[in-house]
Amino acid sequence: MKRLDSIDPLLAPFVPVLETVASQFGSNCEVALHDLRHPQSSLIAISGSLTDRPLGAPITNYVLNLIKRHGDDVADSYHYGTTTKDGKQLKSSTTFIRDGEGHVIGCLCINFCIEAFLFSAEALKEFCAVPCGEENDEPREQFSSDVTEVVGTILEETLRRQAMPPSRLEKPDKMAIVEELDNRGLFLVKGAIDLVASRLEISKFTLYGYLDQIKKSGNGR
Repeated sequence: MKRLDSIDPLLAPFVPVLETVASQFGSNCEVALHDLRHPQSSLIAISGSLTDRPLGAPITNYVLNLIKRHGDDVADSYHYGTTTKDGKQLKSSTTFIRDGEGHVIGCLCINFCIEAFLFSAEALKEFCAVPCGEENDEPREQFSSDVTEVVGTILEETLRRQAMPPSRLEKPDKMAIVEELDNRGLFLVKGAIDLVASRLEISKFTLYGYLDQIKKSGNGR
């Protein structure tokens, strides 16, 4: 940390905070302490080197503008974006320090470089992207713990698209359901015949007959 040998007693208690915060967040963090009574050379202590400023550097235009507009009523400013001379993107916060009469005398500024996080965010966004739309019309994959759940899920998805319950469906409707289930590979699962027959309120013999007709008609895949 760099600091002036002589710092106003009102601002001196904030100096240890710089080292604490900068150490906590590592090399991507810089913490600066300014004496705003001397804006042309306000930087009196700094920990970190993101902005490469020497002691005695002036206050930033951003803080100067806030002081000019609001005076002693200026509010602390958190999480605003800034950019260094060499193009690094920072996330910054400024807390104003007041004397016993409420006059602004200084500020503590935290600058955190978010370059690596922005890169990671873009990489994660691309990595986690899932195609959607007409070109991706396959059923959504679901992860089940047993075969009964797998069969039940596919069966219920199909039945939800019917306007009437199975007990009121006619043979052509039930055959259409069986054909769809067959096309989705449901009958490759052992035990599916029993579950589907029960749900459609038909016998296993009838279900086998439906499958045989579908196969003979050439509709089954």
